[in-house]
Amino acid sequence: MIKKLIKFTVSAAVLATMVQATPTFASPVVPPVTQGQIDETQGQINNFETKIQQLDDRISISIEKSEKLNNQIKTQQGKIEETEAEIETAKKSLGTHKKVYSERLKSIQLEGKQSIATYAELLLSSKNISELLTRFTAISQIMESDTDLLNGLNEKEQALKAAEEKLQNEVDKLKKSKDELAVEQKQIEADKNEIAKELADAKNILQNQQDQLAQQQEEERQAEIARQLAEQEKQARQLAEQQVRLAQPQSKPQAKVNKASNSTPSAGVANSTTSNATASAVIAEAKKYLGVPYVWGGTTPSGFDCSGFTSYVYRSVGINLPRVSRDQQNVGTRISPSQVQPGDLVFRGSPAYHVGIYIGNGQYIHAPQTGDVVKIAPYNPSKFTSAARVLP
Repeated sequence: MIKKLIKFTVSAAVLATMVQATPTFASPVVPPVTQGQIDETQGQINNFETKIQQLDDRISISIEKSEKLNNQIKTQQGKIEETEAEIETAKKSLGTHKKVYSERLKSIQLEGKQSIATYAELLLSSKNISELLTRFTAISQIMESDTDLLNGLNEKEQALKAAEEKLQNEVDKLKKSKDELAVEQKQIEADKNEIAKELADAKNILQNQQDQLAQQQEEERQAEIARQLAEQEKQARQLAEQQVRLAQPQSKPQAKVNKASNSTPSAGVANSTTSNATASAVIAEAKKYLGVPYVWGGTTPSGFDCSGFTSYVYRSVGINLPRVSRDQQNVGTRISPSQVQPGDLVFRGSPAYHVGIYIGNGQYIHAPQTGDVVKIAPYNPSKFTSAARVLP
C-alpha cells in the first residue's frame, strides 16, 4: 500500500514538473487585456457600422433625388423644344403675312409704318364724297387689321421667347442642383471611406485583443493545472507519511474529485413558425438572394441596398413598398421590435436609415452595407428602433 502511494506521489511530481516546464506562448511583455476592453472595441465597431449604414442610406436617397432631377430636366427640355417649334411657326406666319401685306400695299415697310402716298392716291381718285368715305373706311379697317395682326404676331413671338428663357433658366437651376448633389455624393463617399478605414482598424484591434485574451486564458489554465497537480502531490505525500507513522494497514481512502460542471443551460429559442403562407413566401423569396452584393441605389438581384432589397422581396408577393427605408417605416402597423413575427420589417433609426426582414428564431435577413452581401444575422431587439407589420 505504501509503495503504491509513493509511486503515485512520484508520478504526480513528474507530471507537475512537465506541465511547469512546458513553455507557454512566447510573446513580448504586454499589459493584460480585459473583457471590458474587448466589449468597448466591439462597441466602437458597432458604431462605425451604424455610421456606414447611415451614409449608405444618404447616398441611396441622393441617387433617388438625382433620378428625379434627371426626369425634370428631360421634361423641361421637351417643353423648350415645343416652345421653339411654336416660335418657328410664329416667325413663318409673321413672314407670310408681311409678304402678303407688302404685295397688297406697296407702301408698308417691314417695321409696320405706312407710306401715305398710296392711300392718298386711292382717296383722291374717288368720284364723289360717298365713294371717298367708303374708301377711307375700308383703308382704315385694312390698316387697323394689319397693324393688329402684326402686333399680335410680334407679341406672341416675344411671349414665346420669354417662355423659352424661363424654361432654360429652370433647366439651368436643375442642372446646378444636380451638380451640387454630385458633390454631396462624393463627400458622403469620402466620409464613408474614412469610417471604413477606422472600422477595419478597430476590427484588427479587436482580433488582437481576442487573441491576447485567449493566450491569457490558456496561460491561466496551464497555471491552474500545475497548481492542482502540486496540490495533489502534497496531499499524496502527506497521506504516505501518515501511513508510515501508523505502520498498519488502512482502508484505501477514496479521493474526492470535484468535477466542475461545464454544462450550460441551452438557450431557450422559440422555434417560431411563419404565421401564414404569405410570410413563408416572403422569407423563401428573401433567401433566394443570399450573397447578392450591396450596391448603392440597387433595386435588382444584380445588387441591392437595404430598402431596395426589402421592396423587391415584398413586391414579389404583391405588396408594394416605398423606395427608401424612412418611408417604408410608415407603412403597415408599427409594432415594438420585441414583438416581431416572421415577415415583419425591422428598422434602425428614426427616421430609419436601415431596414431588414425578421425571419424568426432570433434572426433577420438584410443587405447590410457597402462591401457586404445579403445575409442572415442575429436579431437583437435593443439595437432596433421600430418594426412594421405589412403582411395581412
